[in-house]
Amino acid sequence: HRILTSFRARSIASIIEEITYLCQFSRRPYIVFRDPMFTADRTRVVDLCIAIIESGLQVRFECETRLDHLDEPLLILMHRAGLRVITFGVESISPETLQKVARRPIPEAHQRLIVNKCRELEISTAGYYVFGFLPDTWSSIAATIDYSISLGTTFAQFKILTPYPGTPLWKQFAPLVCEADWQKFDAYTPTFHHPNL
Repeated sequence: HRILTSFRARSIASIIEEITYLCQFSRRPYIVFRDPMFTADRTRVVDLCIAIIESGLQVRFECETRLDHLDEPLLILMHRAGLRVITFGVESISPETLQKVARRPIPEAHQRLIVNKCRELEISTAGYYVFGFLPDTWSSIAATIDYSISLGTTFAQFKILTPYPGTPLWKQFAPLVCEADWQKFDAYTPTFHHPNL
């Protein structure tokens, strides 16, 4: 069984109550926490994991977060509580490229540390990569692909940069947008004229 639950919107007691309910119907339910910054509030994650462990609940779960919101002790605790899959954005190998679109780069050494620890704990990893930043060339894209192979996540997902209306990226890309069909703003279809690609 899979259940989607918004982590931030519920108290720890409420989440434990929901998990306990699920365990009545499934021996070991699989839970997807739908929060792109699941570990942003470290104390809350620690409290939840301890509550799951102390209650004896047998679950498997996955979450999404930023790699700079993870460290080895937190991963070990999350694994004990049932973490089996974690997803995160790498986006580009170039820190300069990420900074130009107001993304906070994560040092390569930290990325490798976390992915290696996940592998050691048998936690599957999914890294997200993005093509089409304005400085991108075929060479920089090839470097990102090479890095994704080198990083060695369990899965790698590649998407095209998509400026969504109302976001800071949209303001930067608005003069380049060439697509008027909103259905095509799907991260797989080019929606703007790229200067190099």
